[in-house]
Amino acid sequence: MPLSIPTTQQIKDRNLSNLETALSQTSPLNEKAFLRVLSAMEAISHTELYKYGAERSIQNLAITATGSGLDLFGAEYEVIRKPATAAVLDIEIGGTNGTTIPATTEFIGTANAERYFPDASAIIAGGVASLTVTAENTGIGGNLLVGDELTVTTPIPGANPSAEVTAIDTTGTDEESDDDYRIRVLDAIRTTGGGGNSADYRTWGQAVAGVERVYPYAGNPTDLETGTSTSYPPQRTVYVQADETIDPDGVPTSAILDDVRDAINNDPTTGEENVPLGINDDTLFVEAITRSTFNVTVTGLDVPADKVVDAQSAITTGVDTYFRSLFPFIEGLDFVSDKNEKITDVTISEVVQDIVSQYGGTADDVSFDKGAGTLTSYTLIPGELAKSGGVSFV
Repeated sequence: MPLSIPTTQQIKDRNLSNLETALSQTSPLNEKAFLRVLSAMEAISHTELYKYGAERSIQNLAITATGSGLDLFGAEYEVIRKPATAAVLDIEIGGTNGTTIPATTEFIGTANAERYFPDASAIIAGGVASLTVTAENTGIGGNLLVGDELTVTTPIPGANPSAEVTAIDTTGTDEESDDDYRIRVLDAIRTTGGGGNSADYRTWGQAVAGVERVYPYAGNPTDLETGTSTSYPPQRTVYVQADETIDPDGVPTSAILDDVRDAINNDPTTGEENVPLGINDDTLFVEAITRSTFNVTVTGLDVPADKVVDAQSAITTGVDTYFRSLFPFIEGLDFVSDKNEKITDVTISEVVQDIVSQYGGTADDVSFDKGAGTLTSYTLIPGELAKSGGVSFV
């Protein structure tokens, strides 16, 4: 039953009734009557107490706590909120050999207008100088792509006025949100790590900035076409899903994959090895998730003429939201009650029909495919997530 806080007026009326009952008399209707003023003043303080009690109740549970309250739960289980990080880029700038690019040089990203500064000075040799620059501000705003241009704000004699990004060392990220952090805290509360098991791998991997979810499995990577793998102990595969601010489909950069590998192999605080005896980096596969595309066909959509465009748009959005809510199930790590890895024509039909009914219409049939032939059901394989490839209306 949801918590319902009475309004200040309701509390005031209740207070007045209690006072009148206790004194066996009624209060005059004048708003300045003593009992009415007293009831109103008490109601104001009681409202604050109700709100304080409700807020404290929320902060007492990890599933509802927010902000610093959620941080306390995380600290208890040694799961710390990910701070914002600044983008670190490798760049090259051309010019005359022997020209020094000072460490104080300021670069501006053409695509994002963010400022970057070198970690150290560099000297042009062979017509080019290589530098590592860090964004002035933390967050995703400092991210650029390989090939993007940066402009030198103050001309350097003998150097070109612009540089080019050649590699991404660190992807800039925002501070971890409550929703994303809560998932990691609940993972730590609900699972038992130790000895480098799958729970440990998830905890270590998901502590990396820019990582949304980690899917650890025993064995080699699974072939997407056949859904099978040939595995031998002690091979392990960890699929990594990036935050959608890094990539809309959750595909991580190579830098993030490297960071996950490092986090699994070594404790980021102590630097000590995490891997148990007999397991080494040669048998660890750190792979990006695959976001497979599924197409949906809606036959015989019948809604009022003035609602057709809105209904089709809502169906397209709803179908994509459904596909993106699915995730591969890991036996022994994920809760059976959370299992959500199977796509069926029935579940997709329910999504579509629910939306269609809101527009006062009907649809004759709903089907889906993965590019070759209509399917009745499909189960995601390890490392595979889903998205909509679009909805066709026939």
